[in-house]
Amino acid sequence: MTRRSFAVGLVLIFLLSSTSQVVFANSNGKIGSSSSGCSCHSNSSPISPSLSGLPWGAGGYTPGSTYSLVWDGGPHISGDGGFNLLASAGGWSNLGTDVQLVSGELTHSSDASRSWTADWTAPSAGTGDVDFDLAVLYANGNSQNSGDSWGTGTWTLSEAGPTNNPPSASNVYYVPSNPTKATGLGVSYTYDDADGDSEQGTTIRWYRDGLRVSQIDDQTDVPNSWIARGQSWRVEVTPSDGDDEGDTVSLNPITIGNTIPIARNLAISPDAPLDIDDLTLDWEYYDLDGNPQDTQQTTIHWFLDGSRVTELDGEASVSSIMIRSDDEWEVAITPHDGTDFGDTITSGKIIIGSSNNQPTVNGYVNPPGNAVTSDALQLSYSSFDSDGDIIQDVEIRWYRDGVRVSAFNDEQTVDPSFTSKGETWYSKVRVFDGLVWSEWFETGSVLIGNTPPVVTSITMLPDGPLTTSTELSVVWEQTDIDGDQESGSQIRWWVDGEWVRDYDDMTSIPSSLTIRDQHWSVQVLPGDGESLGSSMKTTSRSIDNAPPSAPEVSLENTPIGNMMENPDSLSDMIATSISNDPDGEPISYTYKWSRNGFHVPDLDGQSVVDQSRLEPGSTWGVEVTASDPWGLESSSFTEVVIANVAPTASWESETSPPTPGAMATFDASSSGDPDGSISSYIWIINGVGLTGETVDVLLPSGVHSVSLTVIDDMGMSDTISNQITYGDVITVQSLEATVSGATVTLSWTDDASQEYRIYRSTSPITTVVGLTSMDEAPGWGELTPVQMNPEGATSMKTWSEQAPVASTLYYVVTTVVDGNEVVWVLDGQNHVSVDASTAGESAEESGGSSDILPLVLTAMLFVLGASAIGIAMAERKRRGF
Repeated sequence: MTRRSFAVGLVLIFLLSSTSQVVFANSNGKIGSSSSGCSCHSNSSPISPSLSGLPWGAGGYTPGSTYSLVWDGGPHISGDGGFNLLASAGGWSNLGTDVQLVSGELTHSSDASRSWTADWTAPSAGTGDVDFDLAVLYANGNSQNSGDSWGTGTWTLSEAGPTNNPPSASNVYYVPSNPTKATGLGVSYTYDDADGDSEQGTTIRWYRDGLRVSQIDDQTDVPNSWIARGQSWRVEVTPSDGDDEGDTVSLNPITIGNTIPIARNLAISPDAPLDIDDLTLDWEYYDLDGNPQDTQQTTIHWFLDGSRVTELDGEASVSSIMIRSDDEWEVAITPHDGTDFGDTITSGKIIIGSSNNQPTVNGYVNPPGNAVTSDALQLSYSSFDSDGDIIQDVEIRWYRDGVRVSAFNDEQTVDPSFTSKGETWYSKVRVFDGLVWSEWFETGSVLIGNTPPVVTSITMLPDGPLTTSTELSVVWEQTDIDGDQESGSQIRWWVDGEWVRDYDDMTSIPSSLTIRDQHWSVQVLPGDGESLGSSMKTTSRSIDNAPPSAPEVSLENTPIGNMMENPDSLSDMIATSISNDPDGEPISYTYKWSRNGFHVPDLDGQSVVDQSRLEPGSTWGVEVTASDPWGLESSSFTEVVIANVAPTASWESETSPPTPGAMATFDASSSGDPDGSISSYIWIINGVGLTGETVDVLLPSGVHSVSLTVIDDMGMSDTISNQITYGDVITVQSLEATVSGATVTLSWTDDASQEYRIYRSTSPITTVVGLTSMDEAPGWGELTPVQMNPEGATSMKTWSEQAPVASTLYYVVTTVVDGNEVVWVLDGQNHVSVDASTAGESAEESGGSSDILPLVLTAMLFVLGASAIGIAMAERKRRGF
């Protein structure tokens, strides 16, 4: 099968079940043949299957909706029946009798039925068209494949588009419910749309007395010009969302009622009536419906002092005979248009004046102009009546900052507790002569000014006895009825009864201004920033004698002015004391000394400590007491640590100048420490460190740096740095060695030495400092084996010996300059080697007694060689100082 194509086969056929070709109905159902039919059966009378229950005429299926389907093959014939039904989408449920679901297709489960039922649920939105394929077979039951009837049917059901729900109008009513021409007429309703669509195109139709008024179509309010009393109006509302209209709502007719009449422009003349005038009413009748006034039912009522005067009902005037001075008259009118009464309108009260002359009154507030918060305000007034009438009543009103203070109505006095600084008060007064009141008289304004503060207490400090070393001060307390803070108070100081104006407004007096036996007091005039109050003064107090000030003590060496911060032990230490007596009296001092916290009694009373008793690092203290002639005293204590004086570094060379290449001694014994001893000597020679009071050094020619640091027993130090310049190393030149037979001969040139010393070694000279410029120099303090043997000395420039061994021999020739042997060795200059391997083994050692180095010289050279350990400062390519 193609679309709707399934595998070609028979659905609902009766399969051959034996080789005898006997045909039976397939009672278990058959799928896959819904469109091709049952081609294995003959079709003697084709049938037309039908399928009902689908929404063919409703625009298609609604996604998710369930439909109950019924299908068969047309008129039923006897025999067996079967079917195959397939839907391209959706689902099946509620299967009817003899219906089963197999692999998504419906087929019969028994061949006993000729029509079948099931519920089909439409697929989700957006699926589109759904195809239904049905094949139905009616078999005649002859067990053959002849005489049967079958047929197929195909239907396509579209998906329905979105359904619009029409809107509705609810809660429709007239506005107002009892309309008149004055109120107008309108309609109110509530629009509702289940789809949430907005209102578009709603129609409103108005009918007056049964006839449509098209001029006001779709208006919610009827223009007032269309309305008149007695008309019958009706409205119809049809809601619309722009696509569909909802149901029309029609209200029952409503009748326009009567508009009540109006009384307006009500007035009584004259405007200010006296007790000799008639009162005349004037007013205007108005009816929106145009109805004339019903004069019989229109009411006019007059009121005197709030009570209705019935004999004047309906009258438009009141005779002066009925009017008295000070009467309060009022008139009320209720119009009638023949149908209804209008609203009652009143004229408002009018007071009848008098022909009597008004009294007059004037007055003022005391104190006039300005007052303070402690003053009571009092109204003084006087009145006059030209008719000679006796004043029968008085009204008084008080105003604070322009606002009436009702609490003081008719009071002549305002208590000061009710006034505050900065307020402005005035009063109004009027009088009554029994007939009329005078005009209100307004007094001049009174400004409530500041009330000065009051001192409640005053104290001169400090408490207790006063001396010439005491600073005087004043404190006081004040109160202010206005709540003002203290500001601008005046302070006056009195000495021996005299006001000393130079001290005005000083809150404290320095002790330097007081003198013994003076009598002091202080006066305060309290201020609040605006004014001064009454003063208060303290009692007089005398100034007593004062002790000297605590002495300022310093401990210094004599003579004073050493550069050290603390005194040292090189000179006497003196205590210098400075004190001041406030009374100008002479001062005497006593001294009490302590050393390292312990009292030194034998020094009491002395201001000087002998330098012999001072030791660096010791702590000395002194308590100094200053006394005046009256026995008043004060003390202070100070202490210092005796300073250590630094040592002085100094050194010199044993030979001056030293001989280059010869051993020299650097001596620091000239260094010294003035107040102790030197504990350490540290040398830095060409960057190499040495220790000791003296050091032996072997230096070549050139400039050498020498630094000496000495440290004393208190840890202080001093350093001196110098440079020393050596001249050229004086040694032999052009040293040569030759071998002749068994004899080795050395020769050289030199004019500066009178003595030459010869050394020999049978191994290369590599471990003696300075033998060659290529040798590795040992570190300071390392032992260096001396492999050179002293062999002789000569004043000649040649020397020879019989070779002691047949091998290479190594020789060094030194010079003696100014009694110092120059042991500096330079390869190729005073150091040479020679091959003596050809010398005969029987060769005798040459040289007589003059060629043998004395034992003393041998020992000396040994010592010199050992001293070279860590001393030599050869200028070499790989190590220099």
